[in-house]
Amino acid sequence: MGVPTVRPSDWQVLQVVHRLGAIPQYKLADLLGRNRSTVNGTVQRLLASGWLVRAGQSGTGRGRPAILLAVNKSLGCFAGIDIAADELHVAVVGADGTLQDQVRTRFGRDRSLSAVLDQIDLNLRGLLSRMDANVSRLLGVWAGINGAVNDRGVVVTCASHRWYNVPLRDRLAQRYGCDALVQGSAGVMNAAAESLMGAGREAESLVYYHVGRGISARLVSRGRALAGRTQRAGEFGHVVVEPGGPKCACGNRGCLEAVASGPAIVAALSKLPRRGLPAPLRAMLRKSPPEKKRAIVCTAFQYANGRKDQMLTKLLGRVTAYLALGAAMAVAAYDPDVLVLGGYAFEDNPALQEGIRKALRAMVLDWEERKVRVVLGEVMSQDRAIAGAAEVCQRFWANPRGVVVSA
Repeated sequence: MGVPTVRPSDWQVLQVVHRLGAIPQYKLADLLGRNRSTVNGTVQRLLASGWLVRAGQSGTGRGRPAILLAVNKSLGCFAGIDIAADELHVAVVGADGTLQDQVRTRFGRDRSLSAVLDQIDLNLRGLLSRMDANVSRLLGVWAGINGAVNDRGVVVTCASHRWYNVPLRDRLAQRYGCDALVQGSAGVMNAAAESLMGAGREAESLVYYHVGRGISARLVSRGRALAGRTQRAGEFGHVVVEPGGPKCACGNRGCLEAVASGPAIVAALSKLPRRGLPAPLRAMLRKSPPEKKRAIVCTAFQYANGRKDQMLTKLLGRVTAYLALGAAMAVAAYDPDVLVLGGYAFEDNPALQEGIRKALRAMVLDWEERKVRVVLGEVMSQDRAIAGAAEVCQRFWANPRGVVVSA
């Protein structure tokens, strides 16, 4: 049995409740500018169909307590599937946007599409069973993979699984009977996750500024992530900030990503004379494999507090200035309520966080009047499955398919 259909006018009420959380019924008419009796009729239909539930009461004192309404998180759900090199991570988010359950498993020797789909199915059905649900309750599925994905959800290439031109989106949509979204990058989904369940959940608009392996600045406005016509909106990492600078993977020279991303910082640190670096940092640069870039970046900033003529301090001061420039461009372009700092370069790195905040005050026009809150992301960047489930949840509530009917 699938989820009940909804009238277009009723769906607007659901969107408001989803966006604001548990809300007194009497407030809906004022928020929507509608007659109270009309809204009450809508609420009764949504309660009867199971889309809404009564979530307690509000108010104290002599007046009659108001009934709080909330989206029924068990009516439908969204799945996020992260297909990493050696590990599968599956997460489920309820209709109200809250994380319900998740599981991680290792891949076996067979990495073929059919074998991976079967492993996904086994884990996803297991999660749903623990929630007393089944696949008919799926409202959307997100899948992320470390490879090149085109706008039709085809995995053009994935070296770790030896996949080439694999129609992953179509296979998932056919198997689960719902919309599927397949992506290779994390920027948009992390922005959606921060808006739905993270640092920007109470903001009308936010920019998620991601600095890790890559650099991007993604906008979410009123719960809807801006992806652009080619899914590349906010690719600030490929804006040239140092003409003639280091070569970027995109082919240009001096891109923001080439001078200030995590790998770029580590590459620049590796070129400094080792004798001028703190002993712990020297040891990390000598022994750490590539996947330890996060720890190297964090450690470098911890020690960048000496004299201004020190090479390390100069290098990281320049990196901070470049990253602040990217953040300033994002604020100027999008004018958000909240700027969320995400990605491993910012995690456990208060020196860089504060450097960005300080630089923004000098770089952005009317910074004090804008009152932009600059906060650290709350949804861990490595939890791609959770963030992906959050993104399909956001997309569903912005533009649902197969649920809203004209009747």
